[in-house]
Amino acid sequence: MSYLLPTHPSIPCDDPLGVLDVENPLQYQVLEKMLQSSLARIASNSPPAVVVPTLIEDIAYTIHRNGTIDIENLRQFLSRDASGTSAKTVQYLLFAAQHLSERFRSQLLETLDAGRDTVTYTGAQVDSLLAHQFLGTLSQPEGNTWGLPCFTSWFVSDPAHRQAVDGYLTTLLDHFAQGGYSENDLFVFSLQTALEMPDPSQCRRYPNLHLYVVAEESEPSYASIPSLSAFSDAEQTTPFPASTSGTPFALVAAHSEPGPGPTGTQEERLQSASLALSVSALVIPKIPNDAAVVTSEFPVHASWKGHNRTATLNGLYDGGKRPSRHYILADALPLDEVESKPGMLKDMGKGRIEREVRKLYAAFSGAVNMHIAVQARNRETCVVETSAWGCGAFGGDIIVKTMCMMIAAGMTGMELHLTLLEQRAQEISTVELLLKNTRTTAELWQLLIKSTSPVDLVKNISTDH
Repeated sequence: MSYLLPTHPSIPCDDPLGVLDVENPLQYQVLEKMLQSSLARIASNSPPAVVVPTLIEDIAYTIHRNGTIDIENLRQFLSRDASGTSAKTVQYLLFAAQHLSERFRSQLLETLDAGRDTVTYTGAQVDSLLAHQFLGTLSQPEGNTWGLPCFTSWFVSDPAHRQAVDGYLTTLLDHFAQGGYSENDLFVFSLQTALEMPDPSQCRRYPNLHLYVVAEESEPSYASIPSLSAFSDAEQTTPFPASTSGTPFALVAAHSEPGPGPTGTQEERLQSASLALSVSALVIPKIPNDAAVVTSEFPVHASWKGHNRTATLNGLYDGGKRPSRHYILADALPLDEVESKPGMLKDMGKGRIEREVRKLYAAFSGAVNMHIAVQARNRETCVVETSAWGCGAFGGDIIVKTMCMMIAAGMTGMELHLTLLEQRAQEISTVELLLKNTRTTAELWQLLIKSTSPVDLVKNISTDH
């Protein structure tokens, strides 16, 4: 399946603002004229704080027939940041938007689906897509139910999390101020399924999990020395040092329909911190139930501290000094939407453990495959960083999800770095018991599926086998 870009010649436009003095214009013709006019205004020293909001309003009405789009926060941001948002920055962004048709000759975007498990975009192509996400020209992809895959939710007068969206805007505009990505940069998205998952009850490997306890969430992860370590070789007891095994993979607690948003969730922070990840809203409008998306190395533009309401932009990296991460988009079950039953964890409902393990197997096996492809002959370990995936707003239980991750890690042979907040003392204590009473993947699986309640689960974990 391919996505029609806004410059596709099949898209008509009734040109409600009379941008072109012709009959039956096409959308790409109207859009090109609007971009040319805005560039001319910038060249004649019109302030970006005036030109950019006007262009976005005109695009919203012309393409989406939205004559009441709210972009007051963007207007205020550009006015406050008048010295930072230079004419050169806006020119580069508008040029990137203008060159979309040249960078995608077919005017189609190849996306991930059953018939295409890998897509690759150049840095220039990603810049053009980011520019159009900012301007709001993109249409809603098939399979997506939440709206336009654009950044316009950051612009409203009373955003859900002003501190977060201002951080997102700062990161995006700094990216264009630094000239965008290099033409030689390549961004790969790969779809991995769980079709070949083995039987976890037959896996005799020991999961390779390392627990890190921190006072505050952060991206990129700055995990401290792990409180306890579990090794693939149960004989090992040496404290685990910080890993240097190549570029790690970050497990993203993604929505099943990934995309940017105006709050401070982990997914939204990471999509802003590594801007190329934002195009996932176009690449995979809906993640299949038994699949995950794994990326190549993406540069990290920004560091963040905190989570949700406390999320704060910590700083921006210079273009030549950016760290990098692979990303894994894996959606957990939305258990926050499930009714609770007395004495039973939502995670333990029929088929839910199996579903989460399959999702995580797809995620981790995809990471291992990408790691092997990148590392070639190197024998470095594939490392995945994660916080409490599938918990928090998703409604999952930390211990159950940790065990699911351990089972998937055991089956795939990768190394898992789990970060938990120090305030989660009870959960940390239980995870430490899991690591102390070392079990094989098969033993963890049996322990998990035979437990019928939270009390029963902790009791079984506490039993030295």
